[in-house]
Amino acid sequence: MSKEQHKSGKGVAILFLVFAWLIFILLALVFYFYYFDKLDFNAIFGKKETTETVDTAKPSYETNADVAINSLVVEYYTALAICDQAKLKTLVTDPSQFDDMSPYQRTANKITNYANVNCYTLPGYTEDGTVCYVICNLTIADVQSSPLNISRMYIVKDASGNYKIDNSSPSQELDAFLDTQDANPDIQDLYKKVRDDIDRCVASDEKFAAFYNEINAQPGN
Repeated sequence: MSKEQHKSGKGVAILFLVFAWLIFILLALVFYFYYFDKLDFNAIFGKKETTETVDTAKPSYETNADVAINSLVVEYYTALAICDQAKLKTLVTDPSQFDDMSPYQRTANKITNYANVNCYTLPGYTEDGTVCYVICNLTIADVQSSPLNISRMYIVKDASGNYKIDNSSPSQELDAFLDTQDANPDIQDLYKKVRDDIDRCVASDEKFAAFYNEINAQPGN
């Protein structure tokens, strides 16, 4: 074999080898892009993906949604704590309820402040009405704890468009409506929050426990 023939054969072999490598690389690329995203490496290595479920559902009530309602409630509790008869009469639909201040004075001797007021509101029975669940911390004389308290108020607009607390006796229809709102699971959660806080205070504060037991021992409680 001549030198020329030898060089020619060697050149063909090199070209063939390069061509074979190009084919291999091309097939590898096809395999990668076609199959790679389909491989479940978690399954291969025995790992499982976990998805945490987050409850993003909004409650049916609104929280501190109306500044005017919050202001009314704060004014009411401020006046209640100091037995401001004149002020209390301006904040309710039936001022005569505060003609006799003696029961409110007895309460004020025990509960001296209402703090951290938050209003949770639902639409009322009538267009001008709002159901308001008020949660706040109580300051109790000679008690270190500041337990949560929850109260339900029915708030309406008067002829001038100002909010007032409806302290009159509700009609049967309104009473039934309010019972339905009380049974709302979201509202029941608010009551549970307060109940749990009271239980915590009873367990950790002997003076509050005595106060709480005294209140619950009174007729009508």
